[in-house]
Amino acid sequence: MTLARRTFLASSASLAAPKTLHAKTEADVIVIGAGLSGLYAARLLADEGAKVVVVEGRNRVGGRLESYRHLEGAPEAGGDSILGGYGRVRDLADQLGLTVVNHRPRGRLSQTEIALGGSVIPRDQWAAHPLNHMPNNAKTSFPGRRFFESVVATNNPLASFEDWADPSSKPLDRSVYAFLKDQGWSNATIAQNYDINIGRGTSAHDCSILTWFFRIGWDKVQRDIENAAFKVVGGNQSIPEAIAAQLPGDVHLNKAVAAIHQDATGVDVICEDGTTFRGKRVINSTPLPPLRWVNFDPLLPAQKAAAIKVLPSMKINKVFLTAKEPFWDEDGFGPGMWTDTALGQVAVLRQLENSTAITGLISRSRGYMAEKLDTLGPEAAQALVISEYEKLRPAAKGKLKAVGYKSWAKDRFAGGTWMEWNPGQVHAYQPYLASAAGRIHFCGEHTAQSNRGMEAAAESAERCAFEVLDVL
Repeated sequence: MTLARRTFLASSASLAAPKTLHAKTEADVIVIGAGLSGLYAARLLADEGAKVVVVEGRNRVGGRLESYRHLEGAPEAGGDSILGGYGRVRDLADQLGLTVVNHRPRGRLSQTEIALGGSVIPRDQWAAHPLNHMPNNAKTSFPGRRFFESVVATNNPLASFEDWADPSSKPLDRSVYAFLKDQGWSNATIAQNYDINIGRGTSAHDCSILTWFFRIGWDKVQRDIENAAFKVVGGNQSIPEAIAAQLPGDVHLNKAVAAIHQDATGVDVICEDGTTFRGKRVINSTPLPPLRWVNFDPLLPAQKAAAIKVLPSMKINKVFLTAKEPFWDEDGFGPGMWTDTALGQVAVLRQLENSTAITGLISRSRGYMAEKLDTLGPEAAQALVISEYEKLRPAAKGKLKAVGYKSWAKDRFAGGTWMEWNPGQVHAYQPYLASAAGRIHFCGEHTAQSNRGMEAAAESAERCAFEVLDVL
């Protein structure tokens, strides 16, 4: 088979089938995971005439694309934005007949307030405020990720963001903390600009600055292509749903994979309910955390198995809020806030297709603060978020309602959002994530080298589909 390459900028022994017993071969390829990566790979294979069966543990299609359609404008519990350089994803949405809207300009319509030490700090008081730990030459700058990223961009040693995976970049695979100390930052400055509302990892100590060098360079390319942040009308989950609806093969839901057994002629995928699927090849798009529970027979190569076991995943919790009335008109502050509380960072949602009206608020807690919410459980976590907001903004008391909650770390089929890298892990494990293990092939955002997010999922799907087609 050939494929014209598109050009775009269970763990118990009883669950493993004996080697002498197999299910009947049902497909050329069994795809595990009905998220964007798995379904796009299935679509590419089916377009070339391969018989494909998709197996999904959840009771829905979409993976880490999950749109909350019970809320106005279908805000995203998962992947938020399709950026300007997402050539594969934008082309795919167009092929599927989906409409996208650029939400980037809407993000500038509301001011985000600074809330530290139990109160909102007016911006005209920030420069001289005792809680201002910004560098001496940047006292008027807003604290947080944007300022941190500007420092990374100024000091990025990579000629191209794709050089992050080159062996020459290995000395750069060290902690964010070490990098910021080299910039002369104090511990208080690092804590304020990185550890509060963290962008990657859980602290400056456990995240590789090399991943930020890649991210900042990659972000610039996205903006250079088109400074946009698109969202599918009806929710980004519509993309994998539309792919699934057009597939000629079956998508089996509620089929959590417990074991994968391969031999000289094929692969058995054994589910927790005892159902077994057999194919000539398997494409596994499962994120790393749930992959740790799968029994592989034979075992995976040592370095690949180690990568699955040790590489972390980003923790993000989202609480969706609606306001009974615009209390921000009463206290004079914008409804969005950057805080040092369990609220994390609160953003304003304007999710309608043809209107910029406020449809709600979203609180994003990351890293250790997300872990704190996870220890409380969904109901108590949502109550805490509202309580913290009301403490900072008394005008909001009794006017907020939690209408949606998502903990990605507690989602058993995700275990977090995107894959993260601790210092020293990039060059130790990155080369092994995308490599096949016999008849088992691997895709998913964590296996991509040149992209992030949805585009990484699509990039990896293409690579995996080509790989499988070459050997069918």
